[in-house]
Amino acid sequence: MRRRAALAAALLALVGTAACAGGGGDGEGSGDGVTRFSYLRPTWGPATYTKDGPYEKELEKRGKVQVDVQIIPVVDYDTKVNTILASADIPDVIWGSGPMSPTWKEAQDEGAFLPIDAYLEKYPAIREAVPASIWKILADDKGDTYFLPNLIWPQVPFFLFYREDLFEKAGLAEPKTLDDLVSTLQKLKTDYPTMVPFTMGYEWHAKDLATSFGTSMNGWEPSADDPDQLVPWFTKDKEVDVYFWLQDLHKRGLLDPDYGVNKEPNFSTDKFKAGKAVMALENWAAFPDIASELRAVDPAGKVGVVSPLGDLGGTRTVFPVDRGFYVSAEMEDPDGFFRFLNWTLTDGADFRRWGIEGKTYRTTGATKTPIPDTEREKSYQGPQVEPLSFLSPFSEKLDWNQMQLGFQSAGVGDRFDYIRGKFDAYTAKDYPDYRDPTARSATEDKKGTQLFEDYLQRVTESTIMNHDVTRADWQQAVAKWRAAGGDDIIREVNAAQKDRSKPNYIPR
Repeated sequence: MRRRAALAAALLALVGTAACAGGGGDGEGSGDGVTRFSYLRPTWGPATYTKDGPYEKELEKRGKVQVDVQIIPVVDYDTKVNTILASADIPDVIWGSGPMSPTWKEAQDEGAFLPIDAYLEKYPAIREAVPASIWKILADDKGDTYFLPNLIWPQVPFFLFYREDLFEKAGLAEPKTLDDLVSTLQKLKTDYPTMVPFTMGYEWHAKDLATSFGTSMNGWEPSADDPDQLVPWFTKDKEVDVYFWLQDLHKRGLLDPDYGVNKEPNFSTDKFKAGKAVMALENWAAFPDIASELRAVDPAGKVGVVSPLGDLGGTRTVFPVDRGFYVSAEMEDPDGFFRFLNWTLTDGADFRRWGIEGKTYRTTGATKTPIPDTEREKSYQGPQVEPLSFLSPFSEKLDWNQMQLGFQSAGVGDRFDYIRGKFDAYTAKDYPDYRDPTARSATEDKKGTQLFEDYLQRVTESTIMNHDVTRADWQQAVAKWRAAGGDDIIREVNAAQKDRSKPNYIPR
């Protein structure tokens, strides 16, 4: 705690000095006006980023920075970053899960990261990029903020994409229920034996299929026995049903045999785009890339979207923070970093959103249109841009005008209204996580991860692929977890969370 207080005092002195000097001038910590910092983050796309590419150089030139980018594929990030935190050799800027995670909260409380409120006051564009309600959640019990959130729109449907052309050829209609889907997959397996009937990257891709079972996947919800008590996902019968339903599909060869074997989260989408799968689950916003890349492989390929299945189907809404980043308490020039971040939201906003004319976007008159990845030079494609992304305002997270331009640029402008209609269909019913991310459990903070690994990880990670796992195995694992401390976690979360009503993260 003494270290934390000393850091805060030093920070305030630093910011005050910078302000007196006219806002930092050319950047403290360097004599050439360039702010240098290391930056560790996960990547959701292919981990093919190469240093010192032309996009990076242009960003550094315009933003007066030099960024030492380090990337880890998102599927490996949590495991590998724990080692980095334990080493105390923390990059200047590091992506993490924020104070909602016990691991990151502990590091934050131990003084690993810089308190940032003074910088938010000095650079208001950063504060204004995030809703005040989110900043309030992220502040600690003393009102100090350490975490810069990566914002997402709470509604992120994962569509069930399908090959309309192949369905038409096989005489198949779009399935309307879960039973329809299973019978459809059986016919696809027969009619297209060289193709995978159905593929998905990992469990989260099935989050909106889970709503057709009437459950919020991976979320806390009211107990079936006591609606006033919230319980975690692995204790809910409906969610267990989802896992064993997927296990049955896998057992019958209807779900991709590569599921759980290939750890690249985009493998399923790549397979669908390559014409090797008939149906696939993926983020709804991927439609332009999916449709255009499939067309390049098969000019007759046409992509459709299955509407939510059954009377219950909708979307699993999410807390609008998907990781974010911390600034190391040992960073030499934090003011320079925040000045750069402020630039990306003000004078540099156009570059952040569009990139480089002729390379990542085109201009026709006064209208900019993005260039699809398939038409860009490799050094300007997504894998070279994503690792250099930082913060974008919440107001940009669902920009239909921008999206329509993307559809037109990808050559699928005629499908924009169709996809927007499917988005509306999925978001008509929402299934949120009822747990307040600030509702803490002392037992969970102390040993929650260990309890999960000791008792639950085996069944939750292997049930779909391991056909020998039974419901009795799952129930036994949950019983052991509860006896070893899980019941204490449930009790403490419910005691900490006074309002257990259904949350709403959608701005009205």
